[in-house]
Amino acid sequence: MSSGRADRNASVLLILMAALAALSGAGAPVPAWAAGLAAWAAGFHLWPRLGKRQKRQVAWLIGLGLAALAVATLLGAGRAWSGILTQNNALLGMLVGVSFLQLVGLDGRADERLPSGRGALWRTLAGVHLFGSVINLSAVFIMADRMIGREGRLSDGQAAVLVRGFLAAAMWSPFFAAVAVALTYAPGSSLAGVIAAGLPFAVLLLVLAGWRLERELGAELPGFVGYPMHLRALWLPLLLAVTVGLGRQVLPHWTALAVITVAAPAIAVLVTLVRSGPAMTAKRLGDQARSRLPAMSGELALFLAAAVFASGLQGLLQASGHWLPFGHFGALQAAVVLAVMMGAAMIGVHAVISIAVVSAWLMPIDPDPVLLATVFSMSWAIGLAVSPLSGIHLAIQGRYGIPAAQMARGNGAYGLQAFGLAALWLVLVAAWRGVALY
Repeated sequence: MSSGRADRNASVLLILMAALAALSGAGAPVPAWAAGLAAWAAGFHLWPRLGKRQKRQVAWLIGLGLAALAVATLLGAGRAWSGILTQNNALLGMLVGVSFLQLVGLDGRADERLPSGRGALWRTLAGVHLFGSVINLSAVFIMADRMIGREGRLSDGQAAVLVRGFLAAAMWSPFFAAVAVALTYAPGSSLAGVIAAGLPFAVLLLVLAGWRLERELGAELPGFVGYPMHLRALWLPLLLAVTVGLGRQVLPHWTALAVITVAAPAIAVLVTLVRSGPAMTAKRLGDQARSRLPAMSGELALFLAAAVFASGLQGLLQASGHWLPFGHFGALQAAVVLAVMMGAAMIGVHAVISIAVVSAWLMPIDPDPVLLATVFSMSWAIGLAVSPLSGIHLAIQGRYGIPAAQMARGNGAYGLQAFGLAALWLVLVAAWRGVALY
């Protein structure tokens, strides 16, 4: 099969998967495994797109998961196999829906003079956070392409601003994969609870990031070139937030991820229609289906493999029992788990995998879902900043030539201070949730 035909088939299957996942989340009589079948079929078509390292990682995860499932079945936990087709459908559907927000882009004039100095640093930090919370990694590329200027090179300081500001959105944005993962792997958590615990902490991370960047840049701060921000550009994040909030009120039986899966592409299409008319909208939707959706191959493969791995681990733990160094999950235990997850990120373990492992490991002691989801979001927001193999570091390396390991090392001091801040914040979250500190 040609690559073009495989991409087209995968795009159709991904849209079908998102629709089925949304219907299931809306309470329609659609089996959850139907979306899983479509996702796996799309993954099969997109397998040739993966790099060698990605293929090895995915193959290892699937192999280990299947081995664990086989052992779990022998031990009497055969029902764990269903997770292969149901585990991550809702968040994959959300990722497909949110990808259409790339049609909207950011407001701004290409000939506008770029700002510089301390104010430009803080506005760029806030801008990449807000826009990244909606259109994800696309915001980083759009802003970076404007910031490189005549030299055609992104500086280490500019990269650090974009990475830290973008990843902080993992604490609260319903359009961010991290929140979807946290809601999926912390059963009983709610979008409102995750936002209430995560949004204030995201603000603290931004303050810490800006404060550290000022000191890291030192004498170079006045020459820092940022992105031109305007108040008129904030309408999209506000519109999406209001739409999702109203959707949850009007359709309380819908899951949060189902609302987002439907709302994001609907708003993107309507805005594009108003701006560009039917003909251009149809063309851009076609481009989206042909190029943007197949480009999700890495994310799709990782989440499918994580579903197999997590299902196997959950089945194995359920059948055989397991040991925990503690019988309660309080603020102290949460901080220890976060430290371990950050350590795993530093050696290249993706946050999705460590989250799946921790979720299965802690399930028997019934941790507070919001506290657990907060730890998961923190592992993404802080852990990926110090990971040499995080997606954002690898993407910037491939596009702008800054080594991923160099960026991870540059974020080391920030990551350490962010962890200290996170440990204190977990104490407050535990107190708010009525959970003992240790």
